[in-house]
Amino acid sequence: MKKTLAWLMAVLVTVGNLWGCSSNNGKASQATTATLESSSSESETAALSENLSEGEEKEWFGTENGETVTLHFWGGVQPEYGYDEMVRNFNEEYKDKGIQVEYHRYVSDSTGNLQLETYLMGGSEVDVFIGYGVAYMKKRVESNLLYNMADKLKEYQFDLGEELGKETVKAYTFEDGGIYGFPTKYENQRWLMVNVDMFEKAGIPVPYDGWNYDEFLTAIEKLTYGEGQDKVYGMFWAMKQGFRMHKSLFGSPLGKYIVYKNDQGTEVNYDDPVYAEGLEVLKKSMDQGWAFSIEDEYSENLTVANTFLEGKCAVSMNISQMRLVMDQETYPHDFVTALVPGPVAMEYDTDEYRYHSNNLGTGDQICIAANTPYPDAAFEFVMWYTKKGMVSLAKGGRFPLWKGFDQDSCVAELMNNANGTIDEQSLRNYVSIDKSKGITELTLYASAEIETVYKEEEEAMCYGRQSVEEALENICIRSNKLIADEIAAGK
Repeated sequence: MKKTLAWLMAVLVTVGNLWGCSSNNGKASQATTATLESSSSESETAALSENLSEGEEKEWFGTENGETVTLHFWGGVQPEYGYDEMVRNFNEEYKDKGIQVEYHRYVSDSTGNLQLETYLMGGSEVDVFIGYGVAYMKKRVESNLLYNMADKLKEYQFDLGEELGKETVKAYTFEDGGIYGFPTKYENQRWLMVNVDMFEKAGIPVPYDGWNYDEFLTAIEKLTYGEGQDKVYGMFWAMKQGFRMHKSLFGSPLGKYIVYKNDQGTEVNYDDPVYAEGLEVLKKSMDQGWAFSIEDEYSENLTVANTFLEGKCAVSMNISQMRLVMDQETYPHDFVTALVPGPVAMEYDTDEYRYHSNNLGTGDQICIAANTPYPDAAFEFVMWYTKKGMVSLAKGGRFPLWKGFDQDSCVAELMNNANGTIDEQSLRNYVSIDKSKGITELTLYASAEIETVYKEEEEAMCYGRQSVEEALENICIRSNKLIADEIAAGK
């Protein structure tokens, strides 16, 4: 017992120290608060005694004695990318309804997620938060850290399947029927960012409607020039920032079978030709010097910010960094960025596959802490954020998933904030993707371990220690053994 208490105190001290730190480079957590003064009035107190008839909108979410409650809302994005404005809008709208909200930024890395989960266990510092990745959410559900929103969703008549898409909801519905979080953002990471000015200078048409591997390789070769520190590359694969993005791009035609060959998950699908074709493109671009090498990516800690935004490459993965493109104060540059689909193999160069519309592209899962003292207020905020709050975030490139949003207003909001940095035609193409075609990938046996295997073998290939064929063979052998071991263990 003493050891347990000592461990808990050590964790809390560590988290307390982390909470006091701030960071703009992702090395520590940062807490940022944006609030308006809480207020209570005689009219608010009087509203408490009113019995709301069925279907009548609730007007008070504060305490029974008429005090306004403050919700602590955590997210992983800097507040200046729309969250400050979102908080101001909510606090103004709800100042007479008994709720105010504060935004706290945390970095979604191992340290930041430990900090978040420690506070979730404590039950005082977090009421609502945005999570990044279904795996994290499942872990928190198993640890009883999340509030079940199923009954509240019914009360508000918000059917996730109808409002967000039936395929979208599959990953967020648990065996007990509980719903402990759901996505709020659409983001198709199989799309790329391209420097329009470089394309025009090289005489290459911007591939608004997609391109195939041959066209892609020809383009990035032409877009590569210079030597040494002055060299400009055609492509930045963002290997360190997120290898899942290009893996998802290569496997795009496989739909839900990107990882597993069958619905039972008894064998991986990495021997499908799409992976060999995709990895050949990746390897050739690096071997020929048309893309940053993996050595440079890791040793120089390369990111979208210090490559693409500094004019050191013409094409980049990681479309989630679009918000940085529009942040001219932090990342000044004088070129226009277009959003284009990632390339596909020749046999998939058709309308069905070219736009990668089968990617669910969902993210930013909103959750309520199981220990929040204000579940009614928290869920009211969740609904407001999902239906209205994300308008402010669109200007930072976070597009609402909810079908009720007016896409034209979102585009207008973003373009107004972009100040000429984003190509409008490409943006309209991006937001017009038919989201109803999204397919849920299978997540079955040893999924996390298989992902690690893929990363290890692909990196060995990029470092030149093995061929594409050897990498894929090793991925299949190692992954299938992991699956067999889990099945044998009855997991």
